Amino acid sequence: MKNVVIAQSGGPTTVINNSIRGAIDELISSKKADKIYGAMMGILGILKEELIDISAQEPRQIALLSETPSAGTIGSCRYKIKNDEDLARIVEVFNKNNVRYFFYCGGGDSMDTANKISKLAQKENLKLICTGIPKTIDNDVGGPLQADGTFAVCDHDPGYGSVARNLAINILEANEENKASYTSDPVLVIGVMGRKIGFIPAAARLADPKRGIPLLIILPESLSKDDYQSNLEFIAEKVNEKLKKEGRCIVVIGEGVNVGDLGILRDSFGHAQFSASEKTVEQVLTNYLNGIDQKDSQGRAKTRLIVRGIARSERPGTRQRREVAYASEIDKEEAYQTGAYAAKIALAGKNGFMSTIVRNPDLPYKVNYDKILLDTVANSEREFPQEWITPDRVDVTDEFVNWSLPLIGGPLPKFAKFRKIYVPKKCEEYIPVECRK
Repeated sequence: MKNVVIAQSGGPTTVINNSIRGAIDELISSKKADKIYGAMMGILGILKEELIDISAQEPRQIALLSETPSAGTIGSCRYKIKNDEDLARIVEVFNKNNVRYFFYCGGGDSMDTANKISKLAQKENLKLICTGIPKTIDNDVGGPLQADGTFAVCDHDPGYGSVARNLAINILEANEENKASYTSDPVLVIGVMGRKIGFIPAAARLADPKRGIPLLIILPESLSKDDYQSNLEFIAEKVNEKLKKEGRCIVVIGEGVNVGDLGILRDSFGHAQFSASEKTVEQVLTNYLNGIDQKDSQGRAKTRLIVRGIARSERPGTRQRREVAYASEIDKEEAYQTGAYAAKIALAGKNGFMSTIVRNPDLPYKVNYDKILLDTVANSEREFPQEWITPDRVDVTDEFVNWSLPLIGGPLPKFAKFRKIYVPKKCEEYIPVECRK
């Protein structure tokens, strides 16, 4: 018997289940695997020997994985293997259950875990093939930007295209609201996910490639990692520049931008869990713009905005990575093919690889699927290219737009836009009472 275990790790994405479906479909059609098991709650399900029989599920349920967001079907975890005892237990569970193929779907830490399991299995003479399936909304699994405009190791990660589309649509909608309410709420601050890397906030520019929206994009890589006070002052200055010119402003800020102590909690890998922090980056910035820290003797805030009204904030939160209504069809298809290709790698007897996406640098947009050693992936981590940050540090370049636009799939919504054809005035000019200085 050659049984299979599939597991997921880390934060989910809108399309993670389609990668699992791709692997399952390929394994079933190959007829080279007997039972396919899903480890409940990632690596924890292997350690506890809590394996669900995917082979026994109705075909319709397997097909529905393509439309099912997040990782609730077989679960996920953030468990870090820190000792040989856990590794030995994994090998034991695989041995007892005749597992010969192991697929781990996740980010860089997951690939490192799969690599460790692969090496221990070889050491213990266990005939086990370990294969990684990339998954992360942060788009940080992979190598650096190359001269041809593509990224090494993995050009982009399944899950990113959908969260990018989600944010782009949110910005289009937020712009309509900001246009409607700017006389009282001239500034809207939107805090988005992305931990320490700026690919998610950068995607806000995809809503407006022609740069007509009064939009500021603040990436963690754009500002100081140490001097949070100067960061706040700089952002406030840029906001007021927009207000002076446009009368309103939308600020998209990555959750990892340094604006001071947020009271951050961390997971077992040491990663910041911003959604559980005492304060959030958009709250801190909004309070700063509204002058909450410099109240007068009567307890009234002294705004730092140069126009009337207040700054407001919102945090889409974890909905960014799970909303199936905003899924990118390109992302969904690539997630499926990445999972299917992972199964092909394993069935060909290749151990210790991750399936990867390789982009053709020429237009029109096209990708191929290949493999990369887990060793290489485990020791690589992508950074947002500095050359894709505009000189003013509050936006991203057209090169980023050209690279990322294909990933979000079809066209974005189009909203009505009235021409400002005013009726000729017949009365004397009037300044509303509350607007008089």
